[in-house]
Amino acid sequence: MNILKWAKIFSLPAMALGLLVFTGCGGDDEEAKPTMDIVELISSDKYKQASGADEEESLDSLVKYLGVYPDLIELLGGSTEYTLFAPSNTAFKSLLATPGFPKDITDINPEIVKGVLSYHVVSGTKLKADLTAGTSVTTAETEAIVVNADGTLKTGSTNQAIEFVSADLKATNGVVHLMATVLIPPSVGSSLTPILGTNAGTLLLGAPFSTLAAGIKLADTYAAANELPTLTSILAGGTVHTVFAPTNETFTAGQITANTFTGQQWYGIIANHVVLSDVTPAALTDATASTTGKKYNSALTKDGVNYNPLYFYYNSANKQVGVGIFIDSNSDFNPATGSGFNAEIVVPDAATNSNGRVHVIAGVLSPPQ
Repeated sequence: MNILKWAKIFSLPAMALGLLVFTGCGGDDEEAKPTMDIVELISSDKYKQASGADEEESLDSLVKYLGVYPDLIELLGGSTEYTLFAPSNTAFKSLLATPGFPKDITDINPEIVKGVLSYHVVSGTKLKADLTAGTSVTTAETEAIVVNADGTLKTGSTNQAIEFVSADLKATNGVVHLMATVLIPPSVGSSLTPILGTNAGTLLLGAPFSTLAAGIKLADTYAAANELPTLTSILAGGTVHTVFAPTNETFTAGQITANTFTGQQWYGIIANHVVLSDVTPAALTDATASTTGKKYNSALTKDGVNYNPLYFYYNSANKQVGVGIFIDSNSDFNPATGSGFNAEIVVPDAATNSNGRVHVIAGVLSPPQ
């Protein structure tokens, strides 16, 4: 039966049918070329339309966190091709719901956040079809992502089979894959996961303590080289202890950076901020009637013997900026005049953990020579 006979049967004008036949005989339309770079794509409504993402699967959180680091924005917005494994809003919510983890990403050490975000970026355009079983790709963070036999991704996350929500969203400078889980670098997963919920987790993960965290890292390198217990092992261990922790603001006021001290010096200084008992605020403030306050042994030892106790004095009558609990680290304090104290506790119980607590102080407790 010819085309005209079909036209009569369905009462279609021959000319109109001819147009349909002509259109149908042509090849598939060439795939539309992308018009947005990676940053523009993940920030746009076009991404949501292309991926079919709902609010929970959209990338608002990722866009916000990347925006904190101009160099990452420049990298993903340039002409060089990259692959971005993009965690959804739900992925970030799941990460922040992890027990012992800070509840807001802005509370996390920014260097750790930047490293995690960089781990989601791979050089070149890697389509889903390129990510075959056993493939290993090196990230901008320098560690690798490995593709499992089932096509999921293996990283340092506790989830060793991370699934794609959608794939191959093309940009002018690469491709975006939407992921169901935040990818964690292996070094971060192995070092930070065991310390969640401990004093070590508060200090090494916390944004207000990033200078202290850098000092701990240098001190641990020194300790490992000299067969000493690392500060991280003390702060993450089962022995209950209390940390009197200066924040970044205190170090900045004292013009102290991570490079101000050697690893050995950091080891002595930071250990001098740790006492080997659970010191509650009540245990400090009940020294009101004492002329000498209370004494607690610090974690700093020499030849196996603790040699540098910290002295605490509560002066409600001479209360200054904080709660009136003053600390001396070199035995030269004078309660009568209020002189010789090295720091004051300004935020008692800033964190309580499975192995102790952290009080924030305004001052650095340098051990005596």
